[in-house]
Amino acid sequence: MKHVYSAIAFCLVVVRTFAVDNTATNNSSAAQEEQLFQRYMKEMREVMAKAPTNFDSSSFLTNLDTPTFRRVFQRFIVDPSFGYHWDDVPAPTLVDSNAMSAVDSFVATNGWNMQTNDCVFDCIFGNEADKSKLISGLPWAVIRERQFPAVTHDGILYVFFTGFHHDGEGVAYNPHTNAFSATLDGFKPIGQHWYVWTFGHEEPHPLGPQKYEGSK
Repeated sequence: MKHVYSAIAFCLVVVRTFAVDNTATNNSSAAQEEQLFQRYMKEMREVMAKAPTNFDSSSFLTNLDTPTFRRVFQRFIVDPSFGYHWDDVPAPTLVDSNAMSAVDSFVATNGWNMQTNDCVFDCIFGNEADKSKLISGLPWAVIRERQFPAVTHDGILYVFFTGFHHDGEGVAYNPHTNAFSATLDGFKPIGQHWYVWTFGHEEPHPLGPQKYEGSK
């Protein structure tokens, strides 16, 4: 339910700043996105049904089911095939000999310990500032050409997909099964030494799962 809380908070801050876009498309990506949005609204209704009785959740949800809020929702979607929960990301779809060339190049240039402290993607000031750089060419066909912030720490490559304030999620390449940063709330393998991960410090955010490749 992470995105339910995150999008509500994000929407309350910025929803009025977006221009409404009513452009309709019928391609498969748009259809997948519409299905995700409807699933998302269903989950949000279930969450809001548990809200305090003095909170008008029906009015709130009606106001959110608009083209403007859809654009807020889209900010949390990497690609419809990746879902919207942090652990919906599929295994890499590219496995040929060149699939990891961009990752290998990034690591060769920047090393395996760009971020020497433990607060990966959650550092702002001074010596603890975020040391990430952009990476493209990740081994998923649908995002192969896109750029994302990436940083290495203790032999792991972390790639940031989406987040709001002190929430974040993405994928990580951990070829030697090193220990993940202690700031992560959850991680699990998805194949080819890749993992999905998440952290969240500004909302109720359950711990786990925290599962390494090869573990039961």
